[in-house]
Amino acid sequence: MSPISATYVHNADAAAPIHVQVTWDSAPVKDATQEARPKAIGPQYIETQRPKVIIVGAGIAGLSLGVLLQLAGIEFRILERMTEFEHAESAIFLNGMTQKFFQQIGALDEIMSHAKMITSMVTANEDRKVEYTLEFGEQVKLFGSSGYIVPRKVLHDVLVSRIERQNIVMGKRVLTYIPGNRYVTVKCSTGDLITCDILVGADGFFSAVRQNLYVELNAKGLLPPKDSQDIALTTVRLVGQTIPLDPEEFPAIKDENCQFMRIVSDSKPYSWTYFTTATNCVCWSVTSFAERDSNRVFANTTFDYSQALSMAREVMDFPIITGGPGEPTMKDFLKYTTTSMKKIVLEEKLFKTWYHGRVVLIGNACHKINPSGGSGATNSIHDAISLANYIVSLPHWCEQKDIDHRFKAYQDERMPWIKEAFESTKLFKGMVEKNLKATMIRLYAKTMTGTVARSTMLKMNSNRPQAAFLDYVPDTGTVPSEYQHSYHFTLRILQDRALEDAEADARAQEMKDNAVRDESEATTSSKLTSKAPLTPALAAIAEASAIVTARSAASAAAAAASQSKNALETFQNTPSKAKKPIASVV
Repeated sequence: MSPISATYVHNADAAAPIHVQVTWDSAPVKDATQEARPKAIGPQYIETQRPKVIIVGAGIAGLSLGVLLQLAGIEFRILERMTEFEHAESAIFLNGMTQKFFQQIGALDEIMSHAKMITSMVTANEDRKVEYTLEFGEQVKLFGSSGYIVPRKVLHDVLVSRIERQNIVMGKRVLTYIPGNRYVTVKCSTGDLITCDILVGADGFFSAVRQNLYVELNAKGLLPPKDSQDIALTTVRLVGQTIPLDPEEFPAIKDENCQFMRIVSDSKPYSWTYFTTATNCVCWSVTSFAERDSNRVFANTTFDYSQALSMAREVMDFPIITGGPGEPTMKDFLKYTTTSMKKIVLEEKLFKTWYHGRVVLIGNACHKINPSGGSGATNSIHDAISLANYIVSLPHWCEQKDIDHRFKAYQDERMPWIKEAFESTKLFKGMVEKNLKATMIRLYAKTMTGTVARSTMLKMNSNRPQAAFLDYVPDTGTVPSEYQHSYHFTLRILQDRALEDAEADARAQEMKDNAVRDESEATTSSKLTSKAPLTPALAAIAEASAIVTARSAASAAAAAASQSKNALETFQNTPSKAKKPIASVV
């Protein structure tokens, strides 16, 4: 397979695209204990000590995972079907549970410089009267952070800027993959085949990776019936963002905190939401609650612009609250909204199957949460943290059983939190629907005591995960973070590896020290036994001493020979019956 040539655009505003060659390193990671282990197992593929990862999709989940894997030193590539990034003119809500992630990757200050904190959420009626307010001001004290609004483009650019350019490949739409016992091969629409150890589907709700995974599982009889059910339409939403507004006409944007407003109609099957951003823009949405149709399946979630305009005409007279004079309506937002306006379908589903073999799903590919609860992006980031921890914890030259164990641990850790997010989303979604249940929920929210509100807030904000292989971020609030298995499990493994490495380094140093000492002793001995040249006087003394020593040795030898001869003669001449030991013989 020839190297894959693709165009990667690091910044949509760049003057020219950057061409990169996508191929894995040809040499494996060296391991002295298993020197014979690396071997070719696929086209231009060499098995390495640490896994190679393909991430399909450059959304929030895929980019977050890419940032973490890069910081962990894991080789990866992100394959994005778009030829260049499209930056939606909208903002996104991130709750305080993401702050540790941005702090660990060194992006918190940059994110917060473009953010507006949310300290409350106001719900009003069509008469522009506030029915109740949910206060979040205590979150900073309790959890060390609060929710905030940040432009989607800012979040996207922050993540992209922390990934090396060659690790994101644009224009690579994944069609399918070929599973294997030791690796998995991805097939793109361009005909490219890319082999890796782990394939991550981060390609959204209509994930090609998930669809192919489920086809494989269904053929094996392993797919749960729930995962094969059609996706039902839940709501239709018109969304948009204004250009920067005049603070005199819209006083609400002057507030340093985000003004978050929801208006619920008493007579129409609609609700509308809007909030201010740090750029003096207003992001708004109008939600229409249609009848659920479980038999209808959508190929995509976006209508064309003419359909968006048609819905805009229907909602332009809906009342809003801006803090200014008069009786403003949605028309006052619409006239300042550019072509960023879109009409979309909001679907939601929690899939039961997140992984099989060497394929795993994250983000909307395995759980699409209705945005009413504002937790979709947060949970995508949390998925990336958990999965990155478990990938880093894999043993060197990992086997399938190791991957199975880590993928199961990842789903076990994330599933309870995702279920909790779905439940909280039902609460927020129920507040703006048009039915008796929604009315009861709003009544409950209005009369909810401080204790109940605090309990709900604690439940929603206690999970603040972080990566075990990056600098630890301590809690700054009074409420500690929930136990995070992936963190502690991976941290223990990294500590054991560090200890093993330290012991190996100590042994290597000891061997080096011994070798140096032996060489030193050998050199010293050689110097002591070597003879230096003698002066004439010393030479004469040495010669005289040698003569005396030789004469003494000759006299001693003669005496010993004479004594031995006499003793032998005495022994031989004595009659046999009288033979006795000769005590005088020395």
